[in-house]
Amino acid sequence: MAASKPGVYRATNVRNFEKGAPTEPNIYGSAGASPSRLPAAQRVFTGNSLSAPTGGSEWNFRPRRRRSRAALAPGFTILELLVALTLLIIVVGLSVSIMTAITSAWRANKARLSAFAESRVGFEVLTKRLSQATLNTYWDYDDRDAPTRYLRKSELHFVQGKAASLLPSVTDTSTDAVFFVAPLGISDDADYRPLGKMLTACGFYVRFSDATNRPTFLDSIVEKRFRFRLYQFLQPGERLAIYASSLGTNWFQTDLLNWSFPMADNVIGMILRVKYPDASGTTVTYSYDSRLNPSPSNPPTTLHQLPPVISATLMVIDEDSARRLAQKFGQSQPGILPISGAFLDPDLYEKDIGDWEDKLKNFNPKISYRVLSADIHLRGAKWSSN
Repeated sequence: MAASKPGVYRATNVRNFEKGAPTEPNIYGSAGASPSRLPAAQRVFTGNSLSAPTGGSEWNFRPRRRRSRAALAPGFTILELLVALTLLIIVVGLSVSIMTAITSAWRANKARLSAFAESRVGFEVLTKRLSQATLNTYWDYDDRDAPTRYLRKSELHFVQGKAASLLPSVTDTSTDAVFFVAPLGISDDADYRPLGKMLTACGFYVRFSDATNRPTFLDSIVEKRFRFRLYQFLQPGERLAIYASSLGTNWFQTDLLNWSFPMADNVIGMILRVKYPDASGTTVTYSYDSRLNPSPSNPPTTLHQLPPVISATLMVIDEDSARRLAQKFGQSQPGILPISGAFLDPDLYEKDIGDWEDKLKNFNPKISYRVLSADIHLRGAKWSSN
């Protein structure tokens, strides 16, 4: 304490007290008692100072109990705690909702990517091997006994068209097919496998069947799955049949099923368009045959030539859609192929694709699909208008 006047003392740290409660007599109750001698609990506020009792009267005080430091420390009211708890619940709820939405989106996207992963791999194989097609074209006399001019010739073959026409003995085919020869180096004989550029007969087509790559002993254990599938035809180089005849398509038709295997499930259709230059610009067609020569005296430009560009389109559905179709149609082919008369006129390609997509969108049961497209440049094409 610091004194402000004689006999009066200013309080620097004084607690509150109650006045008037009967207590023991004040030992400093006489007049003129000095406040400095009063116990701290018996000093009195007079404004901003402490003074002692006057006139011989006694002032009796009962001090309040001192509160502990913990009781005097600042804290939260129940209302504040309720508000904070409410805000915490809201923040946690929003965080959980956001995390759930992100996780669901990630899983759905992963499922979509995995559902079409096999088809994408098959499409990459198709584009890569088509780009390697070759004819090994050379020039020779038109008639060796009585030559009059040179003509382009080749023992190899490139043919593309409707699968039903190219594979008349195969049932349940879909849309287009293509067959060619490429230096793939595929052989059943280990002695020939080092020949990485050995010619191999190759082809692609789509068919609805139950054939799979699983071992035959599983057929009696695992239920057969009827699906649309993209098939690949690979005839090893040592068994190449294309040199047996310079005409026709027997080289792949005769042994087709022996050298074919399913490459990707749930490919319901393959559309192929050939593009090559001509005098009027660019010709686009759904069929092409490098051996076709309707007029020997005036052979077409396409004779023994590879088309420079092939535009390939795959229509693919996911496995969930395939299961729903199997539950409804069983072993019968579902009606999800293009409408009759579609993909005959190349100028109507966009319209035909749109009509096919509309059919799939409105089909019952629901179908999830993807369209894979690419322009494939054939490296072996050395197009000439001569």
